[in-house]
Amino acid sequence: MTVAMGASVAVLPTSAATAVPANAESAVSTAGLPSFVARDYKMTFHDEFDGTKLDTTKWGYQYGCFDPAQRSQAQYTDSPDNVSVRDGYLNLTARYSPMKTKWDGTQIPRTCKHGSVTYDAPFTSGMITTKTKDGKVLYAAPGTGFYAEARIKLPSARPSWSAFWGTGTKGAYPANGEIDVFESKGYDPTHLMSNVHTPRIGEPTKTTQHQGMMKGDTASSQSEFHTYGVRKTSDAIEFYFDGTLTHTVKMSDIKGDNPFLDKDNNLVLMLNQMVGGSYLAKQSNWSDKTYVDATKYADDYKNANGAGATMYVDYVRVYEPKTEADKPAEPAQPTPAPSVTPAQPEPSVTPAPVQTEKPAPAPTSAPAPVQPKPEPTQSVAPVAPVTPAPAPTKP
Repeated sequence: MTVAMGASVAVLPTSAATAVPANAESAVSTAGLPSFVARDYKMTFHDEFDGTKLDTTKWGYQYGCFDPAQRSQAQYTDSPDNVSVRDGYLNLTARYSPMKTKWDGTQIPRTCKHGSVTYDAPFTSGMITTKTKDGKVLYAAPGTGFYAEARIKLPSARPSWSAFWGTGTKGAYPANGEIDVFESKGYDPTHLMSNVHTPRIGEPTKTTQHQGMMKGDTASSQSEFHTYGVRKTSDAIEFYFDGTLTHTVKMSDIKGDNPFLDKDNNLVLMLNQMVGGSYLAKQSNWSDKTYVDATKYADDYKNANGAGATMYVDYVRVYEPKTEADKPAEPAQPTPAPSVTPAQPEPSVTPAPVQTEKPAPAPTSAPAPVQPKPEPTQSVAPVAPVTPAPAPTKP
């Protein structure tokens, strides 16, 4: 998406309505998440769309024409016909509705205007953002780093242009930057483009784009649910399809002003289904504009139940890196008992024999000298060794 959303005027602090309850993360499965998220991140924002209406403490509605520079042909409303929550899903449904009712009851054609040009816009659709229509930010993923993911099944209506994306909270577009987790084209279910928009060098009112296509089972994007994720770090913006990395934009590759280096530039999240517009030209041949004018395919949007024209969103979740305080405390290691060395028995002491003087020889024949008798050996009883106390078993 490439459109000015205007400067944010206020950022609400995290409230009880937007904060994740202490037990919420444990109740949410980490299956399918990139391994680094499951291991090193904590969930800080989520909406499972389990109620019966949109949670307006988390989301605001977009109204009216949107991105008329692209000749988009839908007007956004807050009607349950276009935005509803039921059966565990957010439903963003586009409908063919060429007339609208004025305040006085008269019917007039739906139109949009770009510059001095007014053109037909005969469709209605839905778009929600984590910002109110007055510009108050209800939630924004932190500029310091995050991983955001949505699980979505896309519409098959051929001129549908669906997206999960966001813009920065600091400044006006494009100085605040834009991250498109994906943008789709209804006529080609494999077309899932990720993108980063930053101000163009020398033309700051335009953007430089850093595009990449998602890879994997993209052909089933309209028949099955898939997860679409983005990770922002200080070094890169990474895009994930079903938990697998598919595209990386390095901060060092972004030339000129890069609003995503500003840690205070948080990201407002958006989900929408647009109808018609120049983005729907064929990727392989931009001169082929078969699906740019959606009025030729109005029948794709006439099913009363919205079949084929509804973008189903199972959940939106945002994770942030864990801090030291979030990591489980290491179990205390018991202090081992000091080792007691058993006393060694003293060696036996054998006293030296007492030497006696030889008696003076008798004048008679000298008898054999008497050998002195040694005193008995003094035996010292050994001290019994002390058995050391065993160390406590580690828990």
